[in-house]
Amino acid sequence: MNTNRLRAIVLFGALCMTSCSSVVVPSERFFRLELPEPATGTGPGAGILRVFDLQLGRALDGDCLMVADGVRLQPRPLDRWIAPLDRLVTDAFVLGLSRAGVCALVKGAVDPGPETWSLHGRIVEFAEVRGAAGPEARIALELWLEAGGQMLLRGEFEASEPLPGSGADAAVAALSRGLYDIVGDVVQRMQADGLFAAARPVPSPAR
Repeated sequence: MNTNRLRAIVLFGALCMTSCSSVVVPSERFFRLELPEPATGTGPGAGILRVFDLQLGRALDGDCLMVADGVRLQPRPLDRWIAPLDRLVTDAFVLGLSRAGVCALVKGAVDPGPETWSLHGRIVEFAEVRGAAGPEARIALELWLEAGGQMLLRGEFEASEPLPGSGADAAVAALSRGLYDIVGDVVQRMQADGLFAAARPVPSPAR
């Protein structure tokens, strides 16, 4: 091998190493849902509510943020949830109901002790949706409430929040707001059905 050819090979190798070292490898980002604000002026709560783990729909990804465009659903591979999505949504629901202040106690599935009601459900939709009207965060939960083996209410609760942009940060913030809107809808439904009033102890007559 002559000297000129050897120099060309060495120069080419050095250029390749330089170009490779300048490539920026994108890193994963991890997100949690925003925490709800505590309610004020709600008065003493009534009854004990147990929230069982919400099931994740088969079409959803429990690890990555999702983007829906028509019937196409794809994950954001670098924007990930800090924990499985069903666990995050369940924990947020427990905290949201607890901070709503309408129950004496809100418990998770494994917390000991009895309960007045038990809440069950599944996550039907939890994604950023890109439609003709612009991007929005859309949530749908199928929920049912039981007491003593009897179903007290059942329904699909939906929420949507417009997105100011297409970034993951905006999507997480909007998904959080939508989830707590659903928490508020569940509370209103229980209030309308008189469940909290029925759970309050009847005051003993004055002697």
